[in-house]
Amino acid sequence: MIFSVNMAPPASPTESVDMNASLRTRRSRIEPQQAKDLSPFLRASQVTDISLYWAPVTEFPVPLNQREWMREFLNRLAAHLKEKDDLREEWFLQFKALYPNLIDRFVEHASEYVPVTGLGCVPGAMPVALPDFESVKKEVEKASKKGSPVEVQQWMPDHVHWFAAKQSQKQRQDFFGYGGMFALYMQPNTKAARTLPKLPRFMTTHEAYTPDLERQFAMLNSLQDNFLPKSKELFGPAFRQDPSYRGLPFIVPLLSSRSFLDSTPEQRETWFSLFHAYFIESKQDNGVLFASSNSAFDEDLISILEGMQRDGFSYRS
Repeated sequence: MIFSVNMAPPASPTESVDMNASLRTRRSRIEPQQAKDLSPFLRASQVTDISLYWAPVTEFPVPLNQREWMREFLNRLAAHLKEKDDLREEWFLQFKALYPNLIDRFVEHASEYVPVTGLGCVPGAMPVALPDFESVKKEVEKASKKGSPVEVQQWMPDHVHWFAAKQSQKQRQDFFGYGGMFALYMQPNTKAARTLPKLPRFMTTHEAYTPDLERQFAMLNSLQDNFLPKSKELFGPAFRQDPSYRGLPFIVPLLSSRSFLDSTPEQRETWFSLFHAYFIESKQDNGVLFASSNSAFDEDLISILEGMQRDGFSYRS
């Protein structure tokens, strides 16, 4: 994917950067032409109806200094979007990213974070089909020759876990940096939330009562969120014949730079009818992506980045 610092005028070859080039080449080609300091982010030059940004990471798992900078950026991004556009953040974790580093931590915090399992999909891709015997046999033989384990994940659906408990900072502290987290920034849920009635004293003083009751009630409200059925309506048509479709609470997109490049403005408009902004750790892009339906988001991003600079946060790539 080609990323440049500016959207207008269109980037020349010296003002753009090939995602497949080395990071050193990117820097040497980009920095002399920077009109706006969006670093460490670069803005996509071909997509003009939205704002699309990429920032590099050295590797996955992400080194600690880069991880800490990104977590602080995400804290400030969420606060900015909440204050300016009243957007809430909903965080997800891809099932395939749990192994080998995160599975124990995930199980340990499951009762606190209340992960709800749904499906992720790459727009335009067909559902993963179960392999036949011959396909499995070939993969086993190939792995045996290499002396490596069989990559069974290639036959697994892209299940994702939505954190119904709203503890995004703690969740990022636990899981961000391993290539599996992504977020949707959306308008508040319009479905009226039920409120927990005030409980009489004899109940709140009973030995069986737990203050956790209010949190559990909030979880029940989360499961009534109107984004859940809408996500299936928008991203689920290809899965409607799948036996698991009816039981899936949601289907959300797994987007890469290629997803945005290959889509039409009309397709992107459909995606952004579910959310107003999107963030994802992208292994195939060797970094992170942030997209906003606001095509003039540069100044907002600059404001966040300048605030971080003033407070001593520096991104080392």
